[in-house]
Amino acid sequence: MLNIIVDTIIVMTIKTDFINRKGELKYLKEEYDKQDFRFISVIGRRRLGKTRFIQEFLKNKPNYSYFLVPELNDMDIRLELSRKFHENFGLSFIGTPSWNEIFENLFVHSQNNRIIVVFDEFQRFFDINKGVFSLLQEFIDKYGKDSKMFLIVSGSSIGMMHKIFDHASPLYGRRSGQLYFQPFNFFALKDWFPNYPIDRLVEIYAIYGGTPKYLEDVESEDIMANIQRMLSKTSVLYNEPEILIKTEISDSHSYFNILKHISQGVSKSSEIASCSDLKTTSIDYYLNILINDMDILKKETPISKKQKSKKSIYLMRDNFFRFWFRYIYPNYSEIEIGNTSRIMEKIDAELSTFIGQPFEDISQQFLIELNRSNKLPFVFGKIGRQWGKFKGEKGKNVYEIDIVALNENTKDILFCECKWKNKKTDVGVLEDLQNKSRFVDWYNKERKEHFAVISRSGFTNEAQIFAKQNGFLLFELDDFGKVT
Repeated sequence: MLNIIVDTIIVMTIKTDFINRKGELKYLKEEYDKQDFRFISVIGRRRLGKTRFIQEFLKNKPNYSYFLVPELNDMDIRLELSRKFHENFGLSFIGTPSWNEIFENLFVHSQNNRIIVVFDEFQRFFDINKGVFSLLQEFIDKYGKDSKMFLIVSGSSIGMMHKIFDHASPLYGRRSGQLYFQPFNFFALKDWFPNYPIDRLVEIYAIYGGTPKYLEDVESEDIMANIQRMLSKTSVLYNEPEILIKTEISDSHSYFNILKHISQGVSKSSEIASCSDLKTTSIDYYLNILINDMDILKKETPISKKQKSKKSIYLMRDNFFRFWFRYIYPNYSEIEIGNTSRIMEKIDAELSTFIGQPFEDISQQFLIELNRSNKLPFVFGKIGRQWGKFKGEKGKNVYEIDIVALNENTKDILFCECKWKNKKTDVGVLEDLQNKSRFVDWYNKERKEHFAVISRSGFTNEAQIFAKQNGFLLFELDDFGKVT
């Protein structure tokens, strides 16, 4: 089975324009051109543009039927679907057809006709009629070999969509390919806001993330004006995370508490459980839902450690959710009565610090782009954060390194610091990075060390001299603008 992981957004919209995702559209076209039976799943949480992407693929295609699975009863859906297939493919049904009759007619028709069938929000069949999955499997097995159908199923409930195709499901092994949707990366914003300076794009990405529906709310370069509008009850983003979570999870109170504390910097599972008034024995269940089923959180381990390390931490994957749970959710009462001035003052005072973590993520993306273009001293295979403890004069101390990239085969390792400050980075940052690198226990004697610093405001003369003498790579925001 062909498996494609989507790293960036499928849809970018400037008003009504469709931009980007040429690679994924090419993939679907190539699969479609093969003329045999193909079964592709498109999975990703809401607001990422999956439907818009499918619509773009269907443009100028003959013989297709797009069906958004409605939240109706089974009989009404069968009636609506048979009507669509009659309208799109000329299939005829008598009365209220059964699912057997619908699939039989559809698959027989597809033996001599190249047709595209799309089921959007496919996971809704869990609540309507789970038997649809088994019946579809039976007809794929019976007719798939001779069928010319191009079948696409799309879904926003990630956990339920994975369940449809897991090893215990009737549809396990029937797909020919899959697309996983995630918000797009930082560099896609250059196409969305082509006239904005890089520092403004960093601010926008740190607050809105890479979800197109959220980015549509950005109306100007004035970031505080955009935030002020977000704090209004009339804004489409005012309660967006609340609606999305409650749509997917019935008992949402505990999840809201977890996300609020993580947005405030609580990152260890035991601490998250304590702050959220949950048992440490049950916290993993909630965290796994937010990671695997909702795609809101991410679990990180020091890059030099194994993935199952006990040193793992939990961070917000989605920047907008991080902002919303940090500043909007805890202040609902004040916003409801129109008292937003204090909240705006708090955001204004903390914004530079708040952007620090997203800037590290953006810097990772920058290094990944350089890595793809072979513009670094070595090609790395892993990249992430690094933290740990070391023995000092007064006992154990903690160190953190923003980014570490490494190559297991060549033993090359790159240590990188990121500085989102409105002043030039001085030589002390470079010296401190060298010192902290000694605490990283990874092929200590054999490794080949490299150093880099990424600074918003550039570097002092002393830092530049030190970098040249010690082989440091220095990057500024202007270098981000050179990534294509």
